Amino acid sequence: MESSDKFCMKCGKPVIVIDNNISTTNQRTSLNDKWWRRLLNVLYVVAYFPLLIILPITWSVSSSSYVGYFGGESHYEDTYGMAFWYSILALMIYVAIIRLIKVAVLYITIGRKPEWKKEFRKLF
Repeated sequence: MESSDKFCMKCGKPVIVIDNNISTTNQRTSLNDKWWRRLLNVLYVVAYFPLLIILPITWSVSSSSYVGYFGGESHYEDTYGMAFWYSILALMIYVAIIRLIKVAVLYITIGRKPEWKKEFRKLF
């Protein structure tokens, strides 16, 4: 029986040739790829932690504004509606920047083609 035979000369069954060198190389590549993807996913989640500081600061800075000094007292005006919209705006800008960085990092490290529309259609 030769290595180029497609069928067994005795029984007639198809012969399957397995090349071990190719499969081990593919396994190593997929393990390295999985490791990078896991690391990038962890970093992507960790990148959202600063929002826990940014949003309360944005809220507190814009929730009350100084109106003036009347009758010996300082007067402040509550502007919770403005604070809400500024916080939403800060959230949207931060998420957009993080997603742009994610697309760039995936392109540089893994060589994945940028999928701008797909990335910005997702919620997270």
